[in-house]
Order: sequence, then C-alpha cells, then structure tokens
Amino acid sequence: MNNFLKKLFNQSPFVPPELVLHQLSEKFPGVINVEWNKSGNQFEAIFYKDQLEYIALFSKDGELTEYKMSLSEELLPAQIKQNLISKGEIMNAVLTNKGNAITYEVIIRDNKLIRYVLLLNETGNILQEKKL
Repeated sequence: MNNFLKKLFNQSPFVPPELVLHQLSEKFPGVINVEWNKSGNQFEAIFYKDQLEYIALFSKDGELTEYKMSLSEELLPAQIKQNLISKGEIMNAVLTNKGNAITYEVIIRDNKLIRYVLLLNETGNILQEKKL
C-alpha cells in the first residue's frame, strides 16, 4: 500500500519493535486507531481507549516512560475542579503520568474571555499559571 493510502486509512507507515507493541497492548488493552512515530530512542503511540485520546511514550526496551490522556471536565478529580472554580470555565484538560508523577494541564477561560494554562499536581495545587 502506498503512503497516500496509508495516510488515507490512518495507518502508521512506521511499526515499532514487537516488544513495544506488546507493552502497548499490555498497558492499554483495547486501544483503537493507533498511530506510531519514532523520535530519537523513543516510540510514540497516539491512540484512543474508552473514547479518550492518549499519547504514550515507550523506550526502545518497551518501557512505558510517559503517557498523556485528554480528559473532559467530568473526568477531572473533584479537588482539581474545586481549585479551578474561581478561575473560570474549563476548556481543556490533559493528565500526564511521567515516572508515576501525575500532573494536570488545564486551559481555562475567565469572565473576560482570556485563556490561561495551569499546571496542577495530583492534589490540586497550582504549580504554574500562564496567560495564553
């Protein structure tokens, strides 16, 4: 199949080593629409699971080094939502798990329609806030 058809049918032209494929299916069973990329010694998988978009990074040895998961407001932990209520409307949220440290990157829009990106730890403490 030529590159045009692969892109048309959303198939990755790149296939990672079998060990990496095995780790993806073990860590994230039931994934669909997997697209693979390689960056240096890392293998990146972009996929959907339970109707959520994920990006997972694997080492050449198959170790899951980091993953990001797009979240709806309803899926944010209560403490995170509570800390953002006074800031504005939640527009977008991403959970990042890197080295078993979880952070949340949330884009909010205030009552003046100004957007901010906030980085929070898993207990809801704001680590960083930046105007977009």
